[in-house]
Amino acid sequence: MFIKTTINSVGQAYYHLVESYRLDGKVKHRTLLSLGKAGEDRMDELIAALSKHKEILTLLELAKSIEVKDTYILGPLLVLERLFEKSGINAILKSITAKHPKLEFNLRGLVFTLAAARFVQPGSKLKVFEHWQKRFYPEMITQDIGLHHLYRTLDLLAVHKDEIEKELFWRDRDLLNQEVDVILYDLTTLRFESTRTDLGELRQFGYSKERRSDCTQVVLGLLVTPEGIPIGFEVYPGNTFEGNTIKDIVVKLREKFSIRRFIFVGDRGLFSKQNLTALRGDNKVGEFIVGMKLAVFKKRHDEFYDIRRYQWIHDDLAVYETTHEDDRCIITWSRSRAERDRKAREDVLDKIRKKLSKKKITAKEFVSNTTYQRYVVGLNDNKEFTLNEKAIAQDATRDGYFGVVTNVTDMPAKEIVANYKTLWIVEDAFGEVKGTLRARPIFHWTDPRIVGHLTLCFIAYYCESLMTKALREKKLMLENPAIDAGIIKLRPLTVVEAMRELQEVRAVPVKVRSTTMWVRTDINGNANKLFSAIGLKPPPKVLRLTSKNENVVAQA
Repeated sequence: MFIKTTINSVGQAYYHLVESYRLDGKVKHRTLLSLGKAGEDRMDELIAALSKHKEILTLLELAKSIEVKDTYILGPLLVLERLFEKSGINAILKSITAKHPKLEFNLRGLVFTLAAARFVQPGSKLKVFEHWQKRFYPEMITQDIGLHHLYRTLDLLAVHKDEIEKELFWRDRDLLNQEVDVILYDLTTLRFESTRTDLGELRQFGYSKERRSDCTQVVLGLLVTPEGIPIGFEVYPGNTFEGNTIKDIVVKLREKFSIRRFIFVGDRGLFSKQNLTALRGDNKVGEFIVGMKLAVFKKRHDEFYDIRRYQWIHDDLAVYETTHEDDRCIITWSRSRAERDRKAREDVLDKIRKKLSKKKITAKEFVSNTTYQRYVVGLNDNKEFTLNEKAIAQDATRDGYFGVVTNVTDMPAKEIVANYKTLWIVEDAFGEVKGTLRARPIFHWTDPRIVGHLTLCFIAYYCESLMTKALREKKLMLENPAIDAGIIKLRPLTVVEAMRELQEVRAVPVKVRSTTMWVRTDINGNANKLFSAIGLKPPPKVLRLTSKNENVVAQA
């Protein structure tokens, strides 16, 4: 760089700050700054002009030595680190590590990395090994992870599954003051992209809730609180009937958590005399709220479906209480439920009408669905098929009715029903485990690895449930919601939306001469709302400074 004097067409001289550069082997000049008219008495002015542009000149000179090659995912790691510490997961993993003094890797670091990957882009452990460990901010994860270390991590999680669940459950709970817990239970199936059943007891063919009868599967039983916090899970062979899991899950629940009193809530699929007996337990103190199959009580239909017997709670809800053997039987009628039932039936009838409109049709068109068979006449003689108007009209009179059976005696009917309705939370949990965290398809073959994989998913979902709970308590709304017909549609902020924006919060290594400065990008909008909800303060803009030989100069 040098100062060059140029003369215009009228003979006036000007000072310019000029830089030399080479293009196609030839030296050329480009003007960086104009410094004003030239003259012997203008040196002071020239110095002042240079001082005025000193910052620009410094930046221009500095820019030549700046190197930015890549960015690294930071946002989700900051949130997960906070939750690992706050929930006690760090302490639990530290305790497990102490029980394996010859362990050759950082168990907490690997569990953290695997959990983070499930929030960013769920996939196989091989994908974490090959890709994601290189995309995360290196200061927050274990470096140079070996693939065998990831699999060994799953083995340890499987061994200590019950310990992890128990420690998380009793975290911040007072054993002496704990009076009652309402615990929700449901089951789902998780598939493998495989047909082999000879590598363990868990991978088996069975009834698939995912409609994938071509794949082996396992049955997953999940226990959650009405707040959506998972407290435990069990894995059963893929051919297990869901009713057969009750006795096992209740025994483990009592032994593992030692709760003085808990109320088990399950859906209609668990309604049977055998299951209710198992729920009571040997000492007859086990309490439950289980959905009833009203259709099987044909002798009591005139009673159950007589709205005159019901007491109105409000315009939308009426309740009738009676008994079922020695238990309370609470039946409700809801206007909103009646509308859902009507719409669901109409959807089925529309499909049947479409089939009946075909020129050539056989009974095979309807035998795959029991509801189809109920609403179609003529299937037995395979002649003329028509709608069963009598059955349709009869079912219409039963719209809106739903019943539960319970042996809880110190809770009003309205509260019993309210507790049962929270079962949607388990369904929501399954949606997150299968969807956001993509627990399936499972890529592991042996039983311990399968349990280890699901324990990792359990830890990840536990963290997600804490985030969801915090967002709901703060009543935070989605920023920049959709606009439909000029109307802004406000809705609650979800973890998925906040995490999506958090993935754009990056750690950027900026190399300036011999020093590397790690800086973070801004944390705004929904990402910042999640930070606020869990009580996390954003870190400083400059995360870390290192010298050329990687010595730490400064760290946030």
